[in-house]
Amino acid sequence: MTSRAWALLALMAVAMLLASALTPAAAAEYPNVAGLQPFSAETNYMSLAGYLRWMTFKEQSVWLSMAEAQRIVAEQR
Repeated sequence: MTSRAWALLALMAVAMLLASALTPAAAAEYPNVAGLQPFSAETNYMSLAGYLRWMTFKEQSVWLSMAEAQRIVAEQR
């Protein structure tokens, strides 16, 4: 292969890795907060949306927006 073909192949591989890293997790992959009490010790004294954001970041290294987290919490309840 020529150096141009290798460079193109490497660029495509990097683009695919970045695209997969930036893809939000599927709804089934979010931690379930439905049975938890907000601002309690079990949620580390956070709101349910805040706790969901924190747990999702810990598990998947993805920060959800607060609006997205609130929507997910509402769906889980």
